[in-house]
Amino acid sequence: MDEQKAIAGARQGDRQAFAWLMNRYKHMVYTVCHRVLRNHEEAEEAAQDSFIKVHRHLEGYQGTSRFSTWLYSIAYRTALSKLRARGGETSNLDTLEGSGHEPVELPGPDHGDRKALVEWALGRLAPEDSAVLTFFYLQELGIDEIVTITGLGESNVKVRLHRARKKMLAVLQDHLKEEAWTLTTE
Repeated sequence: MDEQKAIAGARQGDRQAFAWLMNRYKHMVYTVCHRVLRNHEEAEEAAQDSFIKVHRHLEGYQGTSRFSTWLYSIAYRTALSKLRARGGETSNLDTLEGSGHEPVELPGPDHGDRKALVEWALGRLAPEDSAVLTFFYLQELGIDEIVTITGLGESNVKVRLHRARKKMLAVLQDHLKEEAWTLTTE
């Protein structure tokens, strides 16, 4: 089944077509929610809520953007709403500590586990910064799509990307410096 057929089928009440759409996007929807909420259970709940909203409002999808962009927008905003409801910080651009969790033990750069290192670094950024970097680099979405998803202006998205890159670099440099220090003192 292709995406357009699945969307058309889901609009007509075809449960298999909607299930196909859910299966295709469930991982990324969860990832978007988790980047914002930093909690497995809350991210799962937000992802489910997002798909419920998509199901209820599928007729409202106009097709002016990609379906994934529309879906990620719903997921991102659902997660932000949950974060705000629990009183979470949502827009502190000046802090590197995004999650408040203890650092996870990671292999050093010489072990080649770059993906784990990138995931760890994304987890240290503010939720919006982490989400924007995920959209741009991991999902390879364009600025215009990120504007649609986040509701920010184009210049705000560009500024957030620039600042988030710098923060991620600082987090990685700090971690790698600690890693290098550990290696030289052993």
